[in-house]
Amino acid sequence: MVLSKPKLAGNIMKKWHNFLNEVKKKRKTIACIICVNEGDKVLVIKRSKDEDTKQGHWDLPGGHVDDDDKSIEAAALRELEEETGLTSSKKDLIYVDKVTTGDADKYFYTTTKWSGTIKFQENPKTGVIEHNDSKWVSIEDVKDDKSLELRTFPAYLLDRAMEKLS
Repeated sequence: MVLSKPKLAGNIMKKWHNFLNEVKKKRKTIACIICVNEGDKVLVIKRSKDEDTKQGHWDLPGGHVDDDDKSIEAAALRELEEETGLTSSKKDLIYVDKVTTGDADKYFYTTTKWSGTIKFQENPKTGVIEHNDSKWVSIEDVKDDKSLELRTFPAYLLDRAMEKLS
């Protein structure tokens, strides 16, 4: 079968646009906060059924760094407030680690200082309530084999956060 010139040109243009879209893709930058309470327990929040991915999985407060954020720490603080209603300050964050995955660079911070009461509200940009439950868990609870399928972060980060806090 011989393609007509318009169809051939259309296929070439489609391939060119696909190529350009691939080139334009940028890595995501994500910022998360490990909140540790007086009992050395960590705050985890459960992703709601309205979330795009990993519904029902337990996560740390955090999310994408937006163009409006002045720093990765500012993004982490914004995400903490958006997702939990808790507030903290940049001076109270301690850098823990950076984890690189196939499409993202994830920065983790820890803190023992925050204020507020945990409440879940709509994401101001999407209107979606991203999380619908919270709990304070021990590191041992997170490392339990049963939790492996239900969490979105590596457990070793919690050990590293505790080391940074001591």
